[in-house]
Amino acid sequence: MLTRRPNEISAGGVLARPRDHGWEVCLVHAGKYWGLPKGNLEPRETAPDAALREISEECGVPLRALSIVAELPPSEYVYPRAGRLIFKLVHHFLLIAPAGTELVPQPSEIDEAVWLTFDAAIKRASFADTRTALTAARAVLDSAVR
Repeated sequence: MLTRRPNEISAGGVLARPRDHGWEVCLVHAGKYWGLPKGNLEPRETAPDAALREISEECGVPLRALSIVAELPPSEYVYPRAGRLIFKLVHHFLLIAPAGTELVPQPSEIDEAVWLTFDAAIKRASFADTRTALTAARAVLDSAVR
């Protein structure tokens, strides 16, 4: 848990689509890391609205095709940028897209976006907070009636 107020707040999360036997989830590749689509909140934007917008933009999925079904555990971490520490809070949500939804990565933000099984996504994820969000999303989907 951060002991300081975050100076950067983002939102994003797990994008899932149904498949014949279960679910697929989206991971994005930016630089050398695999993670979840996310981005900073704009002024007066709520975390759920930012998550919808960022996932739509980064993954090329129309906003009208996405729906938030659950809030997931947030991430808090610190990283260096331009000689100072950034205290970041990321709100995560579980979003559902229709079966067959294609990913069209936004080249200015990410290098690649792929659909994976939960197991493959958890193995490929670069950070523990991504694995935590994926595990929580899986639990929500496993408990829901499709």
